[in-house]
Amino acid sequence: MKRLISLTGRPGLIGLLIVGSLILAACAPATAAGNPTAAVPVTGSFTLQSADNPQLGKLLVTAEGMTLYTFSIDTPQASNCNDSDCVSFWPPLSVTGEPTAGPDITGSLGTITRSDGTPQLTYNDMPLYTFSLDTQPGDVKGDNLDQFGGIWHVVLLEGSSSGSSNNSSGGSGGYQ
Repeated sequence: MKRLISLTGRPGLIGLLIVGSLILAACAPATAAGNPTAAVPVTGSFTLQSADNPQLGKLLVTAEGMTLYTFSIDTPQASNCNDSDCVSFWPPLSVTGEPTAGPDITGSLGTITRSDGTPQLTYNDMPLYTFSLDTQPGDVKGDNLDQFGGIWHVVLLEGSSSGSSNNSSGGSGGYQ
């Protein structure tokens, strides 16, 4: 009882403990299992770029040079990578602003609303993703991987050859 009385006699200490607890809770990392959108990168206005890959040709990449992918079981305007495991390996490219494209990108940009309510960037109506194991600009470690019920492909831009990739569509967007 004496301890309780001494804590209640110091309102500043109690307030400090509460504020400290709230700060720790806010700084704790979100887990993909507890929050499927934790792995979804959200940006403001977003500009897509192109990058040359020696084996594949011109790829669609983020402004930071990270390769973008499509998922073979997605349909135009609909993502099928929605569970926390898929999202943690293949983060959907989510934007809050108006997407724009570099001068050499001729496809159409848009957004869809994902099942969790977040907007996802699309290229030629297909949802776009990054790959968690691509750690540096130019990495294409996710190309042709068979995961989560479908095949993942880099997005090739017009005029690119398929190289070792299996996702060329005759120079019209580069995915199947």
